[in-house]
Amino acid sequence: MSDSQESSEPLVDEDFATPEEIATAQEENVEELEALPVISAKDGTTTPRRMQTGALDSLKSGLDAVAAVRAAAKQHSDARAQAKQLKKELDKSKETLAHRLDVDRNYDKILAEQKAVIQKGNEGIARAEAAIEELETKKSELDATLAQKKADDEAAIRPYRELMESTKGRSDDAARALAEIRRAVKTADQQVADTAKRREQRIAAANRAVDNAQDRLRKVESDLNSLKGSSTASPNALSKMQSELVAERAHLDAAREDVGRVTAECQQLVDNAQTHLWTQKQSLETAERAADDAKREADGRREEYESLYNKAMGGQKEIEARIAEVEKDIDARQTERAEQAQVVFDAQALVDEADDIHSTPEVTKNLQDAIATGKVELEKRQREVDALAAEERQLRESTRAQRFLFIGVAAVAIVIIVLIVSFFALPH
Repeated sequence: MSDSQESSEPLVDEDFATPEEIATAQEENVEELEALPVISAKDGTTTPRRMQTGALDSLKSGLDAVAAVRAAAKQHSDARAQAKQLKKELDKSKETLAHRLDVDRNYDKILAEQKAVIQKGNEGIARAEAAIEELETKKSELDATLAQKKADDEAAIRPYRELMESTKGRSDDAARALAEIRRAVKTADQQVADTAKRREQRIAAANRAVDNAQDRLRKVESDLNSLKGSSTASPNALSKMQSELVAERAHLDAAREDVGRVTAECQQLVDNAQTHLWTQKQSLETAERAADDAKREADGRREEYESLYNKAMGGQKEIEARIAEVEKDIDARQTERAEQAQVVFDAQALVDEADDIHSTPEVTKNLQDAIATGKVELEKRQREVDALAAEERQLRESTRAQRFLFIGVAAVAIVIIVLIVSFFALPH
């Protein structure tokens, strides 16, 4: 390891900065070293402390050397940091002085230039404010025009809107009436079908009654003929059978008459249902025409209103666009006014600074004196830093062997202690 590396990376903690701390550390380390037994490298036996006095003196000398080098390095580092801080403050003072001297030399020029800037900026502010006032007046006029336009448009299109709404109401009523008529037609059509079905059922029942009467009549006639051909038939039996025959013929005639009556009656019901259906269909056609007419009228009124409404909205949007342009111009002029105000503010700040510097030459003189004193102090500090650096290098070179010996012995002692602790920590 080189001396430069030893200087940048000290081996002892920075707590050994003061002589009192160094002395305390030396005493503690020496006591610890004296308390350690020495193990012989040949047979592992412990060597008496009185035989190790020379070794302990060497260790103590090494510890003193490490502490001394560390203290010298810290003293050198502190002095270098102080010199660096002093140089930083001196450079800042030089910049301030250079600025004050430059301002004082160009005082008249600065005032002339910045006052011209202020005058120009104030003129720009005045122009911007005048433009803003004019634009705000124009905006107020446009706002009033827009409000009046909205009122006029509302008055103009209100009758058309009311007419549109009324025709739409009539169209909706006609559509509902049409829906009701369609349901009525559907119901009437179903009634025709049901009536026709019932007619067929009743006529079929009447025909079955005729067939049944004919069957009974044929049976009675057959029985009567059989009875007439029998020699044992009594007159009373023949009389009863003939009465039965007359009754069955009467039943057959009644059944045949019922067929005609039922047919005529059911046909009348079917005709009535068909007439009702026809009437409903006629009403449906009328309702469809009325609904179509109402819808066409409502659509026409809606288109008429929408045309007028869109035209009115177009005029309003045109005015709103003009208002938006004026507002944009107002924002631009306000930005311009703010920029000019900032220019005036910055120029006035430069004027105030120039007045302050020009009126306080004693501050400049004091700063010059302080810089001169600071230069002397910095040179003194730099010499101290150089001396401390040389002292540190010389101390490192002269104590290199002692410090390396101390570090080596300390490392060996630590290894021995670890081995002893590990030995006693093992289970026996």
